[in-house]
Amino acid sequence: MKLGVVLPVYHQERDYIFECIESIEKQTFRDFKLIIVLDGPNEETVKAIKEASKRLTIPYQIIDRKVNKGISPTLNEGFQLLQDCPYFTWISSDNRHDPIFLERLVTAMDNASPETVLVYSFYRRIDQHGIPITYTKAWYEYVEQFMTRKKEDIFQNCFIGASFLFKRDAFNKAGGYRENFPNVQDHDFWIRLLQHGDFFLLREYIMEYRFNGRYALTTNIPPEQLTLESMASSIDVQKQIGKKPKVSVVLFTHNQVKTIKQALNSVLQQSFKDFQLVILDDGSKDHTADAIHLTHDSRMIPLLLSHRGKVKSLEIALDYCIGEFVLFMSGEDWLDPQALEMMVHQLNQSPAEIDMLLSNHKVWHDRRRRLIPGAIVSGQNYGKLPFNDFNKPYAVLYRASVLNRNLTASTSQSIEFDLFKQNKKEANTFWLNMALYHKRVK
Repeated sequence: MKLGVVLPVYHQERDYIFECIESIEKQTFRDFKLIIVLDGPNEETVKAIKEASKRLTIPYQIIDRKVNKGISPTLNEGFQLLQDCPYFTWISSDNRHDPIFLERLVTAMDNASPETVLVYSFYRRIDQHGIPITYTKAWYEYVEQFMTRKKEDIFQNCFIGASFLFKRDAFNKAGGYRENFPNVQDHDFWIRLLQHGDFFLLREYIMEYRFNGRYALTTNIPPEQLTLESMASSIDVQKQIGKKPKVSVVLFTHNQVKTIKQALNSVLQQSFKDFQLVILDDGSKDHTADAIHLTHDSRMIPLLLSHRGKVKSLEIALDYCIGEFVLFMSGEDWLDPQALEMMVHQLNQSPAEIDMLLSNHKVWHDRRRRLIPGAIVSGQNYGKLPFNDFNKPYAVLYRASVLNRNLTASTSQSIEFDLFKQNKKEANTFWLNMALYHKRVK
């Protein structure tokens, strides 16, 4: 058969199963085989699968496993039985597929360049009752903006969606699905798959993706957990392929939607390009997270958290930093365009005992969205001047190997000051007399 389709099934609503299998039976493309793998579901689900599958006229096989192993082992088990098929896909038991779903994906892959390993398409949304969720112009614009990406952006966000087809050979090269990231197995797989070829976006809506189902992953797993696991996968793959940046910039933000774009752009437009941007949103309520999502760059690691405070949030962020050096900044501030270039160059030229590079920061007074220039604070004076928002040690580049990551002991009014104090030792700093960090104060 040309195409192998796997349907993994855990607990599921009876109606959803019948709708899913009926939509697969109605496919206009018939040169495919279906493997249904029961991953230890309840008796009601098993009964529904066996009843619904009797309506199938295409070749199919049911693997009735009584033990729940999880989605990744289940998918691998199904695809292992389809190794004679050049193309693979898998479907969820709560989704519905247009009759042309498989035909359009297969045709797109047939006509794609030889380097293409993945074809994916747009999808429509339905609610738990199978009713279409209102499609507005804004929705279509969002789908277009979110799913039309460079393949490198897969490190930042899972934009592939629920409608896809990939080549068997690329699946095997990528190592199939991994168990390390059980709730984001697709994103983890896409990241690894796209190291072996290109993708093609079929700009058609050919299936329905169900939201808010009782057993759906997005219903039962908190969004924060999915985000953290997804980005952990991204970091893990980057390490494996040697994609380790020189600098990790940790950008903390909380309710800073008016300034976050400037902060982001000041990092992404640096003359020095070898960095990762770990952007940390601490439960913003003002659409800061939306502004972050609208910025696309493969170097970004967005961590969208529930509100827990700056100290605890930064502790999480540090687990995602894989750069040799670390720079901390805030969502209302910005960097000089050559900040990273100048700081990295100087720290590279410094003796091995230099763990921290201090520069200067310039203060800007925000008066009703009008910026008024203020004083320049010298890095030589960090920790010596009276404590206030002006004089915190902002413009510091730390060597990651010696950075004290235990921030829970923070007792002062400023995590910036505590970081500096915890990591400063005798004669381990170098001062670069340049104002490379811009601090906004009100």
